[in-house]
Amino acid sequence: MLLYVGLLSWNGFGQDSVDKIRKEREKALREIDYSNKLLNETIGKTKESLNEINIINHKLKKRRDYLNGLELEVNVLSEIIDENSITVNEVKKEISRLQDIYASIIVSLYKKRSNNYYIMYFLASENINQLYKRIRFIRIYNNYLKNQTARLAEMEDELITKNEELNKLVLEKNSLMGRTRLESAVIAQEVERKRRIVQDLKKKENEIKNEIREKEKTARKLENELKKIIAEERARIKKTNAKENYTPEERIISSDFEKNKGRLPWPTQQGIITGQYGEHDHPDYKSVKIRNDGVYIATTSGELARTIFKGVVSRVFAIPGENYTVIIKHGNYYTLYHNLVNVRVKAGQNVEIKEILGNVFTNVKTKETTLYFQVWKETERSDPELWLVH
Repeated sequence: MLLYVGLLSWNGFGQDSVDKIRKEREKALREIDYSNKLLNETIGKTKESLNEINIINHKLKKRRDYLNGLELEVNVLSEIIDENSITVNEVKKEISRLQDIYASIIVSLYKKRSNNYYIMYFLASENINQLYKRIRFIRIYNNYLKNQTARLAEMEDELITKNEELNKLVLEKNSLMGRTRLESAVIAQEVERKRRIVQDLKKKENEIKNEIREKEKTARKLENELKKIIAEERARIKKTNAKENYTPEERIISSDFEKNKGRLPWPTQQGIITGQYGEHDHPDYKSVKIRNDGVYIATTSGELARTIFKGVVSRVFAIPGENYTVIIKHGNYYTLYHNLVNVRVKAGQNVEIKEILGNVFTNVKTKETTLYFQVWKETERSDPELWLVH
């Protein structure tokens, strides 16, 4: 019986692992499909861009994640099958052993029966109580052997069925692996497309650096605007002789915001991060340094920007030559949403989680739709990815 319990425990653990791997693989597939959708939207644009390379890089990374998931899932299933096979053999040996014992007892009893063994065995009882116990013992022992053999045979049938099911799953995964290898031609095309864009843009390296510098200038302007908001609020508090910088309600909101780190919704319903937080070399242009105080989220045309948490709109403004920016205050936290049009909120307005702020702007020339998103704790920057649900 312990053998059977151990098997069930292993199968439960193995199945949980397979389900988890499968979910990750399906998530990778969804992101691949979404990357394709974003790339298709750029068809007919006037020039190649770094954003296009970033989308392709994201897509290739998810393709590798997908392949790794497939291989890992097949390996887990193979281990379960191997373990089940060992258990099946052990059960078979146990059945065979019990059958031999049972057969030898039957033969022995048969031979002894011909010599009135039953009668002599029972008559040799010292009293009626012992006679009753001997009769009962023979019945219980025979029933035990029959039940054990039947139960182990049932276990063997179930294990064989499980192995057949698992073998089907492995065949299915091997089929998927084969299909994925056939898609390698498509991946190769994407790699070639990326190589061509990289080569074309290398001829315009100064333009790329200028594009990045312009984005950083915009980020500095946004930072200055945020610091101005905080300075104004501090001046207002000082003017009113308030002892606390934040009201009790604002402190509660701040605490709730912190508690939900890693679980907050995305500022767009769909999207992929094409520009990560922090300072780093561009993966394809080592001489190009990138510094982001937030993240760039590539999304589809017409996508709506939304709040990631409840709060109050601190400011709505437009930088000359840029689109609109909305800053939301969440106690002592701030979230910033840049590159918006058709803004639907105004300063001082209370907003709830996932409330619509406006549309993410789509560049007519590049056909790119990108939201720039930041998270701050007063004047301290924070990596937005750490706050968003994955």
